[in-house]
Amino acid sequence: MVGGGLSGLVAARTLARTGTSVVLLERDDRVGGQVRSEPFGGAVVDVGAESLHRGAPRVAALLDELGLGTTLVGAAPGSARLWSRGRLRPLPAGVGPTGPTRLWPVVRSGVLSPVGLLRAGLEPVRARRRVDGDVSVGAFLEHRFGREVVDRFVDPLLGTLHGADVRRLSLAATAPQLLPAAREGRSLVVARRSRGAGGPGFATWTGGMATLADAVLSGTSVEVRTSTVVEEVRRGADGGLVVATSCGPLDAAAVVLATPAGPAADVVRGLAPDAAALLDGVRAASVVTVLARLPHGSLPEGTTGVLVPSSAGRLLKAVTVLSAKWPHLAGGDVLVRLSAGRAGEDDVCALPDDVLLARLLADLAAVTGVPAEPTETLVHRWPAALPQLEVGHVERVVAARAALAPHDVVLAGASYDGLGLAACVRSGLAAAERLADRTAVPAGASS
Repeated sequence: MVGGGLSGLVAARTLARTGTSVVLLERDDRVGGQVRSEPFGGAVVDVGAESLHRGAPRVAALLDELGLGTTLVGAAPGSARLWSRGRLRPLPAGVGPTGPTRLWPVVRSGVLSPVGLLRAGLEPVRARRRVDGDVSVGAFLEHRFGREVVDRFVDPLLGTLHGADVRRLSLAATAPQLLPAAREGRSLVVARRSRGAGGPGFATWTGGMATLADAVLSGTSVEVRTSTVVEEVRRGADGGLVVATSCGPLDAAAVVLATPAGPAADVVRGLAPDAAALLDGVRAASVVTVLARLPHGSLPEGTTGVLVPSSAGRLLKAVTVLSAKWPHLAGGDVLVRLSAGRAGEDDVCALPDDVLLARLLADLAAVTGVPAEPTETLVHRWPAALPQLEVGHVERVVAARAALAPHDVVLAGASYDGLGLAACVRSGLAAAERLADRTAVPAGASS
């Protein structure tokens, strides 16, 4: 097992529970990947993945197995706001990362111009054109709702989540729930209204998301080796696999690569050059998370977050008011989390702390109208952290997996199966299932 993020941890746990001998190799000095919780402001706060959707069936099953389901803390009710047309506006009810599900709240929000509203209202008519093959989310939704919906809703929601240009993101990879309507020429507004809307169901733990990462391997036989860099996977003289690491070689019957696409390409370049070439095509965006502790009353009450579109030209792309969003963080100073970094802005991680803080706090003051004077800050950089699941991504990953299959190498993780902890859990389980018909790997081997 190469990679100790959530997908790798879940795959390792699942394989170990079948009796397979598993060695997990992680280049960092800790497991968890982009799940990272840090002490801050007298609490434990996440600088990476901040929550999970507890309604996802496979996530719920894993939490039940781990005994974590009853200790979850649900997000508090509140309102997210958009920086739009020069001021903050409430995010209209029924608007999600892939556009509106209801038009009347959008009409009342003031986010769209009169022309934009008229164009969005044509969606049921524009739906008649069917879509074949993969297209970008932005192009598809612009055809349905118009440019303003994409620029003012989809960009700050879906674009911020992926750190991406929504006009390059793959519809099939990032919004597969829209594919049936796209293929059949059905209206998204009518289809969504008929299904009804469910609650978001986002949750965490008082000890942060590291609670989950720390629990996954508990009680298993997985051998974890941190601070171990995997340099190459190659064929050995006996026909088996050899995993070359910074700490020496390991023999393996099979390998799960639960790493980002770039490092995975480097590891398999000699073994499967065709797969490496495909993985080289998956770009990644670098992002930065800044935690800031502000005096009580510094921000408007009831606001749980602010989203800033890329068209605003600011470094700041999102604000999460942690002390308003999570009940266990409420009651004291205001804890906020500031996010920056989009595809094409790789230099964001190279900015010194003082420059990052100055620019992000200036943006926060400009967007909220409240000067930000933090009493405590924490900066965390995530180089090349967000895979760009661009048009053709699904086909690219299918081809890469097919090229690796004869070599007993399996891919798992967000670079292949999508962002979000629920997707990572599913990806880790699927990787283990692909190897489920194998006999137990001899002790000391890596799988």
